[in-house]
Amino acid sequence: MLTKDYSITLDMMRTLPFRPFEVVEGDTGNILHVTLLNNGDAMDLSGCDIQIAFASSSGFAMQDKTSGITKTAGTGTFDVALRPNAYGAGNVSADVQIYSGTNYATLVTSTRFDFRCRKSLISGDIIRANAAYPPLIEAARVANEAAAAALAAAERIDTDIGELNVQADWNETDTAQDAYIRNKPAIPDAPGDIGAAPASHAAQHQQGGSDPVTPIPHAERHAAGGADALTPEDIGAASLSNGVVTPSQARTLVQVIGASFTLGANDAEKLTLLTSTSPIVVTIPLDSTYDFPVGTTFTFIRWNTGATSFAIEAGISWKAVNDVTAISAYGSAATLVKVNTNSWWLICG
Repeated sequence: MLTKDYSITLDMMRTLPFRPFEVVEGDTGNILHVTLLNNGDAMDLSGCDIQIAFASSSGFAMQDKTSGITKTAGTGTFDVALRPNAYGAGNVSADVQIYSGTNYATLVTSTRFDFRCRKSLISGDIIRANAAYPPLIEAARVANEAAAAALAAAERIDTDIGELNVQADWNETDTAQDAYIRNKPAIPDAPGDIGAAPASHAAQHQQGGSDPVTPIPHAERHAAGGADALTPEDIGAASLSNGVVTPSQARTLVQVIGASFTLGANDAEKLTLLTSTSPIVVTIPLDSTYDFPVGTTFTFIRWNTGATSFAIEAGISWKAVNDVTAISAYGSAATLVKVNTNSWWLICG
């Protein structure tokens, strides 16, 4: 019988190098010749039982001397028939186990070797071709015959169910035809039928017509000099001069006052220069006199030698920082802010 023979030497006490070998899954003619050493000396296997356990990626199986292990004439030698039912494809590890004693109950020692089992292309899952047709050609032939039969059947379809892919035709008047459109809406013949002006009316008002109408851009209508001219104040927008916000809106307005006065609407949100050479008093009014919005701010600068102090009408509450209610020196400033109903905050420098 023709076999494939492999040989390895194993030592129970040390690891020895050996040439890796590969078998093919399903091969039954693989014989492994093993020489077993014990620390370099041939191991006496008389009176011993030899078993090998295989583990691979396909699972785990056991092979003993009755299923492929045979002691040979040399000391420490035996043969293993690597039968495919003991392992599967992939990397295989094999443990050589030596048993002795009564009923071989004592495991004396063991060692391990590895080999690879290559998956075979021959299996029950492959498609087998015959001498007449390779399988793919035969499958293509069957598919082509089925397609031809389907097309022939389509051509024999009874016309009672209509033709395939019939395009609707607006101009078709024969109600028996599949292309005829049922319940078509009536299209008016003249503009007046749908309440529209005739096309000539539009031509009348176009440029070159008998009554041309000149369109006016919307922006020009509301620009200065237009029919509905608007100022920036009308829409709460900034006023522009040559594309730049005008000074009255872009910066704080400055006013000059040289005598005592009571705050009014024209004084709000301005920088007031107090230019008197004599003492003057700035009076904060009640809301009943003039109701400034909460948050309204006034700024004052003493711009001359006249002493400047602040006073309140009866009924007002205020808070002056460090209780200072006068501007101390020429060039110093004060800020006044309304913080609540009849309630103010003052800081003087």
